[in-house]
Amino acid sequence: MTLSELALSERDGLIVLGGAVEQYEGLKTGPVLVYILEDFDKTLVQWGYVAAAAGLVYSVSAAMLSRLADRFGRRPLLIYPVFGYALISMGGALAPNFYTLAFLSMAGSFMVAGMNPAGHAASRDLTPRRGRAMVYSGVSLAFTVGALMSTLIAAQTLPIWPGWRSQYWIAAVLGLVTAIVMWVFYRDLSARVRGQVLEQQMREAQAEPAAAQDAAEDAYESGRRIYRSPRLWILSFTIVFWSLTYVTVSSYVPTYLTQHYGLEPARAAAVTSWFWIVFTCSVFVSGWLSDRLRVRKTITALGGITTGACFLVGANLPVGTPDIVLMLLWSSTGFCAGFIYPAWCALYSETAEGISAHGVGRAFGITATLSPIAGLFLPLGLPRVVEAWGWPTWMTIAGLCCFGVASLVSFGQGPWLPRRRAALE
Repeated sequence: MTLSELALSERDGLIVLGGAVEQYEGLKTGPVLVYILEDFDKTLVQWGYVAAAAGLVYSVSAAMLSRLADRFGRRPLLIYPVFGYALISMGGALAPNFYTLAFLSMAGSFMVAGMNPAGHAASRDLTPRRGRAMVYSGVSLAFTVGALMSTLIAAQTLPIWPGWRSQYWIAAVLGLVTAIVMWVFYRDLSARVRGQVLEQQMREAQAEPAAAQDAAEDAYESGRRIYRSPRLWILSFTIVFWSLTYVTVSSYVPTYLTQHYGLEPARAAAVTSWFWIVFTCSVFVSGWLSDRLRVRKTITALGGITTGACFLVGANLPVGTPDIVLMLLWSSTGFCAGFIYPAWCALYSETAEGISAHGVGRAFGITATLSPIAGLFLPLGLPRVVEAWGWPTWMTIAGLCCFGVASLVSFGQGPWLPRRRAALE
């Protein structure tokens, strides 16, 4: 491995580390939500209002901050949010009332909104070193490791330190340590190197006309073409369906297992962790397969259809289902869901490059802005659906959203079936 490859590998690892801890910071509430509601004598509906407001703040902030990733580089939006969220977690651990905790939740959403597009854009900068889908398997690893951390840490520490405040203190310490590590070791690729990477990717995509137009325009200004593509906007809405399914698992499945099946919070977190363990392995299998076949749409659609089927099966499991069956179900769901995100990110980034290679950060800013739509609908809709028709109805809705993912991938660039290998080589 050359020095340049080693440096890129180190950057990639730090991106995953920062993303994982940031994800953990945002999801630490899920396994202990029942304690928060009990401590402050609130209902799931009331917490839904807080989560919806935080999602709205995230959406507005993502639209504002994503532009900075293309203009000033990736580093500021990858480091400062981790440090800021660590301080917010510390404040949350000391929160005297529900409204203070709600305010801090919204402040945290504003803080981390720019990290998502910056991380995706930074990972895309490294693409020439490996296959595109495998790069986004690494991005998925950040999300899944963070979610896995939230359930595993809760499962291991709640028996020792009962209550929700202990999870906020743990998150504060992890956030501070991670921010220091990234501050010391993470360095952006220079604008010149990023430009070389962009030009290489454009040649690989055989998009000479777009590259020539970019050469004639200011690089940043040319990225505005991203906002004028109906095709990209429609493809972007895939993230709404995916986010609704993802947040259902990461934030509400532990509560679902506790309320519907009567599991203890620590046990519910342990069952949910199997989803993330298998998911973490699955994203690399799907990423390798997508790069091997050079097919994005089919892999994503396959993941959407099979994950939806798993949710529908789970929605029909009766109360009293043994823990081992629940583990097997959520493990299977995690394996199928792992086929969605890496291939879709590769499809989305390649579609964006066909429009303007200098607007990839803003393209992922669109998805970061749209994904909180699920964050608005889910906390407002889920409690009411659960109260009126029960948890199985919501799991059915989540399954149908997975079918929505499969239906929208046709708007992306690229084939459904593998081309002949001779043609690829």
